[in-house]
Amino acid sequence: MQKITVKEYARLNGVSVYEVIKRIRRGELQGVSLEEEGMKVNYVVLDESDGPVAAAESSAQIAPPAGERSDLAAEVARLREEVAALRALMENCCTKLGAMRPEPL
Repeated sequence: MQKITVKEYARLNGVSVYEVIKRIRRGELQGVSLEEEGMKVNYVVLDESDGPVAAAESSAQIAPPAGERSDLAAEVARLREEVAALRALMENCCTKLGAMRPEPL
């Protein structure tokens, strides 16, 4: 068995801490409260079978769908072109301004 804090479980599964506490109270999750350094800390107890499931669910939420990946690649290419154009414009402006500035003393 593995135990992780309620906050960490909520972050891994993309839910609020309040939702995790509600699941513990309903009996959907097994929870334990321990006192550490004078403070009460709530933990979610995971079985070995729960660990990979929770990790797989969180990674599934992060990975974009296949169709969206091509959209993202096109967007990245467009943004790179825009950055290159802006850099060229900035170089052009800086050289013109450099000619107008007096030399430093």
